[in-house]
Amino acid sequence: MGRFDEAIRESDRARHLDPLSLVIATDGAVLSYYSRQYDRAIQQFHDVIELDPRFPRVSKVAYAYVEKGMFAEALAATESSARAHGPYYWAQLAFIYGRSGRQEKARLALAKLDDLSRVHQLDPFAFLLAYLGIGDKKKTLDWLDKAYAQRSNVMTTLKVDPIFDSMRSDPHFRDLVHRVGL
Repeated sequence: MGRFDEAIRESDRARHLDPLSLVIATDGAVLSYYSRQYDRAIQQFHDVIELDPRFPRVSKVAYAYVEKGMFAEALAATESSARAHGPYYWAQLAFIYGRSGRQEKARLALAKLDDLSRVHQLDPFAFLLAYLGIGDKKKTLDWLDKAYAQRSNVMTTLKVDPIFDSMRSDPHFRDLVHRVGL
């Protein structure tokens, strides 16, 4: 809902109560990322990575790096993720390459994602992330609509995730955020 001060206070309190919980630590890092505190998010993600580099969601550090323009670090974080070579790996590569201006590499990653979709049904988030990075707003919106229809988890973060900042002025995107109830 964008109530970051409250959320971070609660997250810090939870971390104080259970300082060894990697789930709580990772959730705190994600909150910092959503609130655009990228340096804090990166540090918090790295605290978790030091304890367990394969812990779920630590690959989200790549998005904080992208927002800071640290594309080499974003690629390195993606390469070391536990989900290497699955659909989200290729989607994340397309996103990073696209955001860094390396459109040819972004399109190659998108092609790999397309190949995977011929064998497995994929969450629409994978494609919308790829098209978002490439900068294709029409296809991003098409995939967002599919994600909405399928009740994808990505719908819960539309209002706060920085990856969508480039879409916020689009009337269709604003309508979608409204339909989701955010």
